Parts: sequence; C-alpha cells; structure tokens
Amino acid sequence: MGDAPKLSVCIVTYERPEFLRRCLRSLADGLDAGSEIVVVDASTADRRGIADEAGRPVVYVHAPQLAGWMTRSRNEALRHVHGEIVSFLDDDVVLRPGWESALLAAFDDPIVAAVSGRTCNGAAGEEQYAKPIGRLLGDGSLTDGFASLPAGPVEVDHGIGANMSFRRSVLAELGGFRDDYPGTALREDTDIFLRIRAIGGRAIFAPDAAVDHLPAPHVRGARFDTRYKLYGRRNHMVLLARDGGIRSPLLRRWVGGQFRAIGRAGGFAARVRRFGVTLVGVAWGYAAVLRSARWHPLPPRRDDALGRELRGLLGAPAEGVAS
Repeated sequence: MGDAPKLSVCIVTYERPEFLRRCLRSLADGLDAGSEIVVVDASTADRRGIADEAGRPVVYVHAPQLAGWMTRSRNEALRHVHGEIVSFLDDDVVLRPGWESALLAAFDDPIVAAVSGRTCNGAAGEEQYAKPIGRLLGDGSLTDGFASLPAGPVEVDHGIGANMSFRRSVLAELGGFRDDYPGTALREDTDIFLRIRAIGGRAIFAPDAAVDHLPAPHVRGARFDTRYKLYGRRNHMVLLARDGGIRSPLLRRWVGGQFRAIGRAGGFAARVRRFGVTLVGVAWGYAAVLRSARWHPLPPRRDDALGRELRGLLGAPAEGVAS
C-alpha cells in the first residue's frame, strides 16, 4: 500500500474511445506520478485496453448499466477515489501545462470547497466575458465565462462540468451528486455547486487550471437540437426549484423570461418553433418539479441509501492505493 494521493482525476465516458484515449494520454503527460486516474466507462464494449495503454496506472470501471446517466457514473467514480481533492474532467478535454499545480494552489485556501477551471474552446475572443463569471442571476439565468481569462481567481456560484474539482470532505458531506438530471444531464454540475453554496462552501474559478475542450459529437442527437433544448428547460427548472423551492421567485422569473424571449426570435416560423419548444419544455419542467422538488429548498445533503453509502466511503480516512 502506498501513500494516499493528493489528487484523484475522474473521467466518465460513453462510446467515445478515441477521445478517451487522447484524454488519458494528456493525463499521463500532465499529472504528477502520485496522482490517481479513475475512468468510469458506460460503453457497451469493455475498453480496458485503452486504459492499459495510458502509460501509468488507471482504475478502469466498466459500467454499461449507467449509460445515459452521467451523474450516476460520477457517483460510481466516487466509490474508487482515494485523493483529498477529486476532479472531474470530460473525456474530450486535454490538459494545458500547469493544470495540476494551478488547481492544487487554488485549494491552498482552506475555505475553498470547489474549483472550476478554465475550459478553452478555441473561439475567437473567448478570453473576454462581459458578464460576471459563473453567477446565478436574479432572473434565474446562469452566466458562464469559463473560457475567459481574468487576472486571477474569481468567486463563483457554479462551475463547468468539463473541468471541476472538489474537496473529498465536501463531497462526503453532500453524499455525492444528485443523479437524476436525465438526457443531456444539463445542470447536474450546477446543482452540486449550488448545494456547496447552501452549506456555506466557497467556489472559485481558477483560470490557470486550464484545459482545451476539443468537443466530441453527442452519441445521441446534437448540441442545441430540440432534444437538448427540451432537456435544458426541464433540468433548469428542477435546479431552481430544488435550490429555492417550488415557490422560488427565480423559477417564476426564469419561466416568464423564456416566454418573453419568443418574441425575439427572427421571423414568424422561428417564433412558432420557439413557442412550441418553450411550451413543451416548461410543461415538462413543471411536471418534473412537482415530482422532485418541494415548497421549500431541498436539503443540500443527500440522505438516501446512496448518499449514506458515499458519505461513509468518502468520509473515511483517505486510503492508500495498491501499488
């Protein structure tokens, strides 16, 4: 048994073997030898061979039963981590030099519970962002800016799932991720950041902990297609209702804003399409809210069987990794 690693890096993947291979090569080159890598692969085929090619030890978990549930794969990864800091990276990113050192430096501040790193998309001008980075606004909308380059770390309300990290102790207290954001899994990352905020934790955006996001195609559908937009509305409403309760003014304002935005669509046909997507998405969202939220904000700590299991696993003293 060796010493416990400072950092565990988790990759959840599904039917994207070449992107996983590229990501693991990046981790092998960019991480210190003592850091841990955990892969949870929901693909039909067992691709342990890709992990074996990485050039360093990788904990590979083949879990095809988790296909279509990203946060269930994240929770599965939590069963296998040993580090004090637990990071999640998408399988279609590669590390920029200095990612690990910048990330760990951000956690040197003991009150920092979560860190969102910079996720670069190669878009012109993305270094500049006019709005506050990573904020939940008074109209219920979220700002991003996670590709921007501020002068230093910035306090945020939420982060980006492609490059996010947490103290193990905080994940233990929360009992892991809420794993019922279906479809595109949109807002599952925001959910855990808002839960951290609810227990008094501080989250920051660390621009020097940077990755390049080289997007893989969606296995089902495409980004911003109708399916994506419907799941986006549904999951965003559940997020706001869980954070603020079904009577949340942010939820009410956000829904109103969605209908007001219909008039800004260009042309009659576009407005009709947006009206249909908004109506269906909001109706679906309210049905989901009634099932999965309450009048008052939900407790941030999971207290179901899985939450208790993960709390026990993560709350135990960090164990050594078999050599």
